[in-house]
Amino acid sequence: MHERVLAIPLIRTGHHPSAERRALQRRVHRGELAVIRPGVLVDPIHLDGLRTDHRHLLLIRATAPSVRQPVALSHRSAAVVHGLPFVGPPPDKVEVVDPRRARGETSAFLRVRAATTATTATDRWAGLPPTMAVTFGGADATSLVRTLIDVASTLPIVEALPMIDAALHERRVLPDMLHAELTSLQPSGHDKATAAVAMGSALSGSPAESICRVRFRQLRTPEPVQQHTFARPGERTAVVDFWFPDQGVVVEVDGRAKYEDAAMLDGRTTADAHWQEKRREDFIRSFSEVRAVVRLSWSDLMDPERIRAALVRAGIPCR
Repeated sequence: MHERVLAIPLIRTGHHPSAERRALQRRVHRGELAVIRPGVLVDPIHLDGLRTDHRHLLLIRATAPSVRQPVALSHRSAAVVHGLPFVGPPPDKVEVVDPRRARGETSAFLRVRAATTATTATDRWAGLPPTMAVTFGGADATSLVRTLIDVASTLPIVEALPMIDAALHERRVLPDMLHAELTSLQPSGHDKATAAVAMGSALSGSPAESICRVRFRQLRTPEPVQQHTFARPGERTAVVDFWFPDQGVVVEVDGRAKYEDAAMLDGRTTADAHWQEKRREDFIRSFSEVRAVVRLSWSDLMDPERIRAALVRAGIPCR
């Protein structure tokens, strides 16, 4: 997707004489051009099919010429550059960090943050990709490790944990890298970031699973087993998202993409996918230790009370 965004032709009006700029503005009024930010235009056809995080990536590209060292893309903007998953919306302004500043400020185009760390604590990992700054559109962005700590210290854990889990699941970072970087964080965000990093799990296979783990922690359920395998010799196996062995309850997180996304369907019809999922659940329920199977949707994950009700009905204690 980065390649697609980088390939989109941008029209920078500052490069045109005044008469041409007025003509371009008239095209904007007619809907023939879209404004990415003042002074940067694009043909609307290139925006079709772009997710919100990719639109932010386009905003970053449009803004990149004004981001000069030692300023660097940071926080959620750097998270977009690193391809981390978003639960909440991307920021409406490009987020950057300026190590020369003691306090942050917001301008028309940028949200400038002061440095939150002392010298990096990742010397042990120096020279490895996760600890190295990257470049997008000509602007530097904080390293993957630094970005994860920044979002962990500033975002709600329900937004930060999916990013941390994804990086761990894809083996892009090691837990020790994150813990090392934590030692350089100033006290204001240390506790929040430490809690998020401590919850990080390479076993989470999707943002939905990460959010589910946050909800379990908020509801103070027993700690479930992630990615538990049910198997019998000579038969199929089934790996479930969460298993509460003391209660005999399986919890599965379902997204519509499982039944609608062409890549996940892999040539199957939606009806085929539903049938195969039913047979899989029947297999899981055939184990004597399984008392109940709870299925949670994305909309359930956005409402902790709905999750509480479903878990309590299944016999899982919540606070």
